[in-house]
Amino acid sequence: MTSSVVAQRYAQALFNETTTVSSVTDDVALLIQTLSNSSELERCLKSPVIPRHKKSAILQTLFAEYVHAVTLRFLQMLVQRGREPLLSAILDRFLVLSDESQGITPVHARVYSELSEDEQARLQSVLSTRLNRTVRLQVTEDPALMGGIVLEIGDTVYDGSVQHQLSLLQGRLHVQA
Repeated sequence: MTSSVVAQRYAQALFNETTTVSSVTDDVALLIQTLSNSSELERCLKSPVIPRHKKSAILQTLFAEYVHAVTLRFLQMLVQRGREPLLSAILDRFLVLSDESQGITPVHARVYSELSEDEQARLQSVLSTRLNRTVRLQVTEDPALMGGIVLEIGDTVYDGSVQHQLSLLQGRLHVQA
C-alpha cells in the first residue's frame, strides 16, 4: 500500500473518530505549524533509530496540555503502529476532509511580494463571492513571479503572473519570427 493511501486511511479514521471536528481541526493546525517550524521534531518522528517509547514521550510532553484527548490518543496510536513518519501527510489529508465537510475551499495564492492583512481579506472576500463558497486562503511569496498572482484552487491553476505573461509573449514572438 502506498504511503498516500495509508495517510488517507488514517486521516479518515481520525475524522470519523471526532465528534468535535472544529477542536480537532484546531489541533491539527497546531501540529502542522509545529512540524513546519521544528525540523528537529519532524526528523525525530521520521527517524528509525529513535525508539517508539521516546517518540511517544516527546509527543506527550509537547502536546498533552495543548490538544484534545482524541488528538493525543491518535498521535500515540500512530507511534505504536510505526506510522509517525506519515504524520505530516495524515494531517494534511485530515484538513482536506475537514474542509470538505464544512464546505470550505482551500485556495493557495502565490504572490510576488507580501500582501497586507487588508489585501488578503479583500482577496479572500472576492474569491468567496466568485466561487460562492467559503475560502481558506493561504498566501506565499514567490519573487520569481515578477508581479501578479497565481491561484491554485483544487486542481485548477489560474496564472496571472508577469512571468507567465512574458513567457506567453515570448512564445508568440517565436511563432511570428
